Amino acid sequence: MKGDINHKQMRVYNQKVEQLSASIEQIEDHNNKVRRNIIPCNLEPCQCCGVSPDEFKRHEARQRQFYVIVDQIIKTVFGLLLRWKCPGCGKTATDYPEFALPYKRYTVPTILSFSAFYTEDDDMTYQEVNRKMPVAYPDSEKQMSYTSIYRWITNLGNSSNICRNAIDFILQDEPSSNICRELANICVPPKKYRSKERYNQLSQCRQFLKIEKLFKMKFEVKIFPNFAKKYSFQ
Repeated sequence: MKGDINHKQMRVYNQKVEQLSASIEQIEDHNNKVRRNIIPCNLEPCQCCGVSPDEFKRHEARQRQFYVIVDQIIKTVFGLLLRWKCPGCGKTATDYPEFALPYKRYTVPTILSFSAFYTEDDDMTYQEVNRKMPVAYPDSEKQMSYTSIYRWITNLGNSSNICRNAIDFILQDEPSSNICRELANICVPPKKYRSKERYNQLSQCRQFLKIEKLFKMKFEVKIFPNFAKKYSFQ
């Protein structure tokens, strides 16, 4: 594989690898619970008619292809996503497990970790991320494209509504929190952007990553997928 890392770096990589991806076991455990029909509906009340999710009926379980990272190799795993149907209006909606996001095949830990590698190091480039944390497709030297990281940061950088609501929750729980001051001090080095739009996306992404860690620590609940989906993450 191009961009191999030395033994010391490999030890660091192995220590972090669980943070880089959902595991095959985690996805299979979720699949088994879907098959046994023991997963409760975690959706919000129906936006069309207001029916409680407790009354939703299981509609179908559809397959989604996920990419997980195992020993620096990208492996394909099939997961099951539950869809629920509102008995009031007949509208259906997908209930995402904590490792999955709409329209994404890489899992949540991968998206957050690689976005953080780039945004939280002022000297990091996209190519450097791939060199320091190389992952490749099976039987190939082709590595994960840096354009994937670029798109993930763009998605997280469009999360201002989620961030505002998460901050409200944090301040309601701890009015003396200095989270707003910490977010205001976040900056982006000029070499990482060429437009005001990209600056805003990078800055918002860094804010989201900081909020996500604090939110999980305070409430023992992850922002993804349910809280984020409630506030229109795409």
